[in-house]
Amino acid sequence: MEIWLNNENDKIRFPILPTSFKIVTAQQNTAQNVHRKGEINLLGEKSLETVELTSFFPAKEYSFCQYKGFNTNPYFYANKIKDWKNKKVTPRLLITGEPDINMCVSIEAFEYGEDDASGDVTFTISLKEYVTVEYSKPKKNTKAGKKVKKKKIKKKRSSKAKKTTKYTVKKGDTLWGIAKKKTGKSSNWKKIYKKNKSVIEKAAKKHGRKSSSNGHWIYPGTKLVIEK
Repeated sequence: MEIWLNNENDKIRFPILPTSFKIVTAQQNTAQNVHRKGEINLLGEKSLETVELTSFFPAKEYSFCQYKGFNTNPYFYANKIKDWKNKKVTPRLLITGEPDINMCVSIEAFEYGEDDASGDVTFTISLKEYVTVEYSKPKKNTKAGKKVKKKKIKKKRSSKAKKTTKYTVKKGDTLWGIAKKKTGKSSNWKKIYKKNKSVIEKAAKKHGRKSSSNGHWIYPGTKLVIEK
C-alpha cells in the first residue's frame, strides 16, 4: 500500500503508513411517518466520502519507513499541508492496493505536533471528497418579463475528426500535469487515461505493477494520443 497527496506536480508520499485510517461513506436517506404504515425510509443520494488518516512524519530514516530519500524535516510536510489548506487547494488522494482510492479531496482539518523528544511530528488529517460544480448562465429576460429568444444560427457540421496531438511521457510527468499543459484543464486527465488505457496499463505491467491504479503510475517513453 502507498498513500499520496498530489497537487499536480507537487506531491507528498507518506513515509510511514498510518497507524489507523477511517473511510466514511453515507447515504442521504430520510425517515417519514406514513398513515397506517408507520415509519418508512426514503432513499436519497450518496453523501461525499470522508477519510481520516493518523500517522507521523519521521525526523530520520527509520528501518520501517516505506521508502528512502524523503525529506527528514517533518515540518516541511506539515507546513506544505497547512499551506494547501489555507490556499483552498484540493489535492488528489491516492491509496494503492486495497481500498484503492483515487479522488479529489478538500483538507477539512489538520492536527499535528510532537509527542516526545524524537523530533517526529505526529498528525491527524481529515479529508473530504471534492466535486467540482459547473453553473450555467441564466437566460436574460426583457423588462416585461418575457424571455428573449435568440435567433438560432445553423452551424455547418464539420466532417473532420477531432484534432489530436501526440505526447511522449517524460520523467516526473503525471496525467494531471499533462492534461493541464496540453488541454488547459487538469480535470481532463480522465479523458486522456480512457483514450490511452491500453498503452498505460501495458507500461505499468512491463514495470512490474498489476495496474497503473487508474493512471497514477505512468512511465517515461509511453506515447499518448491527446484530443484537443
